[in-house]
Amino acid sequence: MHRSKGKLSGVLSKGFKPDKCKIALKMAMARIKLLRNKKEVQVCQMRREVAQLLDGNQDQTARIRVEHVIREEKFMQAYDLIEVYCELIVARMSIIDSQKTCPIDLKEAIASVIFASMRCSDVTELADVRKNFTSKYGKEFATSALEVRPDSGVNRLVIEKLSAGAPDVQTKTKTLSSIAAEHNIKWEPKAFEEQKQNEDRMVN
Repeated sequence: MHRSKGKLSGVLSKGFKPDKCKIALKMAMARIKLLRNKKEVQVCQMRREVAQLLDGNQDQTARIRVEHVIREEKFMQAYDLIEVYCELIVARMSIIDSQKTCPIDLKEAIASVIFASMRCSDVTELADVRKNFTSKYGKEFATSALEVRPDSGVNRLVIEKLSAGAPDVQTKTKTLSSIAAEHNIKWEPKAFEEQKQNEDRMVN
């Protein structure tokens, strides 16, 4: 019984190919750079469009459009974090390969990259990275990260940046204020907040 258990753990990490995993991580980093540059251009354009709406007193439309701006900016921040984690994993690949269990100081990086692999579908290489680490540490480890179970190790900021929830009023007001200031537009957030409060009352 004891022997078969040892055999099983050997089979488990057989699918882990450190060199292939390293290549996938490096390719993911290269793709993240490209996507971030592309998103930067898109976000600049979107912020300009929101500024035009504010300038034309179309606060209602601006408030809807700014949600997309916030979502894209959060994605860009998530990309930054994921890129740092990928870089760290690449640098420590020999340590990862030499140890059966996940090194404690690398759990956050590995778990966060696994979590991001299902939410950053544009970065297709992350799926290969996830498969490699599932082979290395088992399905339970990967599922724990994907489902953000307690002690999964996934970074809270990565979870927050990749969450699909709508931004709150404060975040929208702050972003709209920064867009207005950026484009030298006089905009009064107070009226916007009052309008939102009135809408909330009507809903409740």
